[in-house]
Amino acid sequence: MPLETRLAFEVPPLLLPFVCIGIPVLLTFLGLLATRKLIPAHRLRGHHDVTGPLYTTLGTIYGIFLALVVATTWQFYATSASNLVQESRKLEDLYYNANAYAPGFRDHVRRIIRDYRDALVEQEWKSLAHGKASHEATRLLDELSRSFTEYKFPAGNELAFFNESVRELNALQSLRASRIDDAASGLLPFLWVILLLGGTATIVFSFFFSAENFKAQTVMTLLLTGVICLAF
Repeated sequence: MPLETRLAFEVPPLLLPFVCIGIPVLLTFLGLLATRKLIPAHRLRGHHDVTGPLYTTLGTIYGIFLALVVATTWQFYATSASNLVQESRKLEDLYYNANAYAPGFRDHVRRIIRDYRDALVEQEWKSLAHGKASHEATRLLDELSRSFTEYKFPAGNELAFFNESVRELNALQSLRASRIDDAASGLLPFLWVILLLGGTATIVFSFFFSAENFKAQTVMTLLLTGVICLAF
């Protein structure tokens, strides 16, 4: 299971801000305090002419990388949400297209669609938290596909709706597969390493500045940490 999925589903919502923001902010405060205790302020000021440009470069590179990852992740989220809406509409279309079929086949198809809908809501939606599909939903979708494959239909108006329903069914299967893949996917571990190390380096680098007002520097450093953690 991806790290972000574990955080979203296994950590209580009220505890999540503390884990993702509170702990890093506390560690930052302790790190800044320890740096000031170990390295005298006048020594830090003596290197500001070098520290400043290097920190600007580091912050810019990391900021661009973090923004790219955030934007890409949000794009994937928006695509998944759009696919989910389309999937529900395809299922609705299949249900109403069944009006054109003979009563026996119409009732059979609608029963499977209702059972499939219930399986999605009651089983698969929960199992997606673990990146897994519902076996019952898979079975019902297979049964629905097999029903269309084996149905012997007459020509005429029913044929047009049948062909359209087959297209909707194929699209539904594709959208469901994408939804399941999205639930099991996440950032590559290598990217998490870069993000975490880059954020740590950016924050720790700020310890090597020495403002006249230590309280002001502490507030600014903690705000920097908070903003980075909010992006995460």
